[in-house]
Amino acid sequence: MSMRVSTAQINSSGTSGIVRLQSDLYTQQNQISTGRRVVTPKDDPVGAAQALVVTQSQSVNALFMKNQETAQTRLNALDATLDGVNNELSAIYEKAVSAGNGTYSDAERAAVANELEQRLGSLISLANTQDGTGRYVFGGFQSTTKPFDLSGNASPYSLANPYVSYAGDDGVQMLQVTASVSMSISSPGSEVFMRAKDSSGNVTGNSIFDSVKNMVDLLRTPGPSGTSPVYANSLAGIRSSMDSISQVRATVGSSLSSLDTLSNTSSDRDVQYKTQLSNLQDLDYASAITSLSQKKIQLEASQTTYMMIAKLSLFDHL
Repeated sequence: MSMRVSTAQINSSGTSGIVRLQSDLYTQQNQISTGRRVVTPKDDPVGAAQALVVTQSQSVNALFMKNQETAQTRLNALDATLDGVNNELSAIYEKAVSAGNGTYSDAERAAVANELEQRLGSLISLANTQDGTGRYVFGGFQSTTKPFDLSGNASPYSLANPYVSYAGDDGVQMLQVTASVSMSISSPGSEVFMRAKDSSGNVTGNSIFDSVKNMVDLLRTPGPSGTSPVYANSLAGIRSSMDSISQVRATVGSSLSSLDTLSNTSSDRDVQYKTQLSNLQDLDYASAITSLSQKKIQLEASQTTYMMIAKLSLFDHL
């Protein structure tokens, strides 16, 4: 049985082969220009699907890394503010201890009281610290409202009759730093300043401000102060305030330490994702250039052959 091959079939077959080779050549050139083995899904459907999954995981990890940086910035700023509070309280405590000396005159005690009141003003200022966006650090969820202000109450001061009132709440701001870890990035002023705790974690009944203000008022009262029960209670309150700040700083320090570990893990994971994507997508230039040269030769040969076949005619043999 004989098979007839028409001129149209020859033309169709020839042009189809040339078009296919041109498409392969274009794909190879595109890969070399981009440095990617998988430029479109048709280049490697399985590899493209795997690369999409890895890319999505990498994007999620990048978001967590950004959150970790934000959390670290916020916690470092919080710790710096708490360090300032601790320094003020340490100076206040030292001066208050000195003022208990029975040899101090009324004028000397009044001078100490003036200094303590200035430092008390610094404490209130630190308690009203704002971040770079203008939000109050110790306001809880009420971060747009100034949290601390003088109450206008008369001494003696305590939580029931505070020297400074608190307009914030107990809210703790959280940030998702990994898929399974949500970390606090703030401490409400109610815990840091208002409910001062001793070294055992017991609430003393005075805010940080109450203890200092009670000491100031006592030192301005004529007569020895070191033997007064108010002096002993105020001094103990200041000491407890220092312990309370230390406890908050310990919590912040623990969070920063955890963040370091999480950041290192996330960075390592990012490197792994980049390596996986490179293995799936990156081009072997040496192999690609060799393949490109071969495809050029094949295309030129196909074009030459087709041109020769297209010129053939039965009349050439008559």
